[in-house]
Amino acid sequence: MRRVTGAVLLVGLVLLVWALASPERRRARLASRLQIGDDTARVAQLFGPPGARCPGASLDHLRDRFPIGTPGPAMQQALDRMQSETAQRWVFPLGGGPAGCVPGQGSTEVGVDRSGHVRWFVPVTGRIPLVLPNDYQPASTGA
Repeated sequence: MRRVTGAVLLVGLVLLVWALASPERRRARLASRLQIGDDTARVAQLFGPPGARCPGASLDHLRDRFPIGTPGPAMQQALDRMQSETAQRWVFPLGGGPAGCVPGQGSTEVGVDRSGHVRWFVPVTGRIPLVLPNDYQPASTGA
């Protein structure tokens, strides 16, 4: 009986360590320390140098990063505002190193304004939705 209990505890411990050590979970924990309005020095402190610095002009790839159920018109309103206020997008791939301007699974993407402050971010692409400041929250369309 003790062997069974020990084996169950060992398996549980291994699963716990695996869950806490997964790269996406580590990234999510780091991203939870990022705040809207933080400067780029804070972003670099958390994630290191970006794998890519991209123009803020094209944000269409973010359509599927909004929380599930966001109405299309409200999403478009938020995207329009984001596009007008985003000077650069910083992309941090999950494994580090170079990245493209369309973030891959597990990447973190940060929208930076002209003054070098975070306006929005996607903590973990494909896992955690886009984070917007309160004044960006898509308004209800009433439809």
